[in-house]
Amino acid sequence: MSIPGKYRQVKRAVISALRSGKFQHETRTGINVKNLLATGQITAQFVEALIARSDGTQYSSSPHHSVSSIDVHVIVSGGWYVKFYFVGDPETVFISVHQ
Repeated sequence: MSIPGKYRQVKRAVISALRSGKFQHETRTGINVKNLLATGQITAQFVEALIARSDGTQYSSSPHHSVSSIDVHVIVSGGWYVKFYFVGDPETVFISVHQ
């Protein structure tokens, strides 16, 4: 099975953002259980390793609920759920990072 080109691009961009520290977190309720990266319970390196191991079979994207021109990306890897979108290159906004 081949990995879709879009997923490869998304994977490279989000890993670049994690490595460079050019990411932020969307403000939301329940952040202490929905975004463990934002609360410091896991590191950017941990999330990078999760995404690096993912193969694209549990990747999806859909338009953001309030800004339809922005794609929201979801990667499920190793029992973890990572949800994010891009607002620049490689500026990334994480919505959720949790098990």
